[in-house]
Amino acid sequence: MTGRKLMIKNERFLEAACIPQQSVSLALVSDIKKDITDELQRLGVRSISPGRLEGISGAESLHADMSFCYLGEGELLAALNAAEEPVKLLRGEGLLLQRTANDVSAAAPGLNARILNDKLLCCTKTTASELLSRAESRGLHILHTNQRYTACSSAVISENAMITSDESIYRLCLANKLDALKITPGHIELEGYSYGFIGGCCGLIARDVLAFSGNVTMHPDYESMRAFAANYGVSFVSLSRNRLYDIGGIMPVKERA
Repeated sequence: MTGRKLMIKNERFLEAACIPQQSVSLALVSDIKKDITDELQRLGVRSISPGRLEGISGAESLHADMSFCYLGEGELLAALNAAEEPVKLLRGEGLLLQRTANDVSAAAPGLNARILNDKLLCCTKTTASELLSRAESRGLHILHTNQRYTACSSAVISENAMITSDESIYRLCLANKLDALKITPGHIELEGYSYGFIGGCCGLIARDVLAFSGNVTMHPDYESMRAFAANYGVSFVSLSRNRLYDIGGIMPVKERA
């Protein structure tokens, strides 16, 4: 599978995973919180819901970062047990999509990994073999962390910076010359769990705008997060007045050409 660029209606695929160069026009976002997708629509971001991941009963079954992993340049990996409707819609958008050979599960969330610049941060024990193979062929450095939910646990700020509450991800970043801010765990809602994670409640919708599925000012570490992001020219936008909620992240796919 090789990457490609395609322009449709003055759009283009993001060249790099997670990092748009212009305003995002299409993203994979769970529709579990309609006020969030409505607000994204108002901001010019179309959304495709990942649907429900078969075989998983928890709230994470509706999360984009469980069913899909965008590799960049129009390439997308989908879980074997991902819903058919979003797969059809994404192929209709021109994405080059490959399914994994095996189902992903809560115990082995094979696509819940973070591509950052020339690195893939993931739990190599549970990551899908297709993702590891594509990372190797793309020349990415594969960095192992024991955190199986790497994407959910990390909020991307730039090609070399992220925010996380996970100690193993934080230490991995520092050991590999990635800037990282460690925040307090919790303070993010997720139905059925004590709390959700920072990467699951946000995503870049422009190179300099990080959107949150809730009111980010309510987080106790808001000021330190705001200051950290400002170092990279990134500002925050809250998509609702409610507390932050883990929706499985905002996964940008296309941007304005």
